[in-house]
Amino acid sequence: MKARTSLALIVLGAASLAAALILRPADDAGPTGSGQLVFPKVAAALPSATQVQIESAGKTSTLELKGKSWGLAERADYPIIESKLRELFAGLTELRLTEPRTSDPTEYARLGVENPGATGTSTLLTVRNASGATLATLILGHRRTRSQGGLPEAVYVRRPGEAQSWLAEGSVPADADPQSWLVRDLTDIAPAKVVKVTATTEAGTLTFTRSGAKLVLTPAPDVKLEDYKLDEVAGALSALTMTDVKQGPLPGTKLGTSVFTTDDGLSVTVTLAKDGKLLWASFAADGKGAEALKKLDGWAYQLADWRQSSLLPTMADIKAPEPAKPAAAASSPAPAPAPEPPK
Repeated sequence: MKARTSLALIVLGAASLAAALILRPADDAGPTGSGQLVFPKVAAALPSATQVQIESAGKTSTLELKGKSWGLAERADYPIIESKLRELFAGLTELRLTEPRTSDPTEYARLGVENPGATGTSTLLTVRNASGATLATLILGHRRTRSQGGLPEAVYVRRPGEAQSWLAEGSVPADADPQSWLVRDLTDIAPAKVVKVTATTEAGTLTFTRSGAKLVLTPAPDVKLEDYKLDEVAGALSALTMTDVKQGPLPGTKLGTSVFTTDDGLSVTVTLAKDGKLLWASFAADGKGAEALKKLDGWAYQLADWRQSSLLPTMADIKAPEPAKPAAAASSPAPAPAPEPPK
């Protein structure tokens, strides 16, 4: 029993030692980091950057400068969130090496600094200029968890082609998911400004017009409608966002078209289609204020599925549910037969 216990302690001790060798500073790693910048000259070079490529687990986001605006190459140069890119650039300029870590390739995955591929958690970040020269490239690994508050963020990193990995102080928000970079806002028309909506599907056409503070169905139906559903139709173009985008015509099968008209003469035509389970929309604007929505021309936008009932309402969407039928009264038990008189 004692022999087994000793063997278990030896195994546990070896595992702890292996972990320590990965996470502690290496004795023969050369420079100790000591707060030196990962890219000392990158701040001066970044104004010439024209491409940022981020690769992780089979996903790639390629941000490219076209003219004066940055776009996402994987989405036909659709505009990106440039404030997020500025945050990435700031992180690169401020990232500092603090301590060397493992140089053993078999242990890279534990820090998330293995060579990026279809699997794994590492992220390869590369910044280039217009001539294709690399301004900065780095493998970003796991973030280091800090148990105490107020401490700066830290991340494990490794330069491609180098064996040495490092713990670095700072944060570089490099997301390889293309959808995370897209500008998601589409339209933001206040519900009170919408005075008419005409929705046409295979089931027919519904026309909503403003009556005071509410949209009403015209002509008035002979069934009760849900007031909150009518409010959702009026607010369909308020704070409308998308989840993905494609250049060109709508994919899938067309569902129908709605025309939203505002009190100042703006007309927005929304066409919906379904591609499998995905809801897609295209937009066309006309009239006063249409210029601000011209950016939507020529694109198909993936929307959240629940948006369909407000953007392209049918009678089934807005009709109040039938009142519950009262439960049938329980039948009374038959009276027991009277006893026969004695003979």
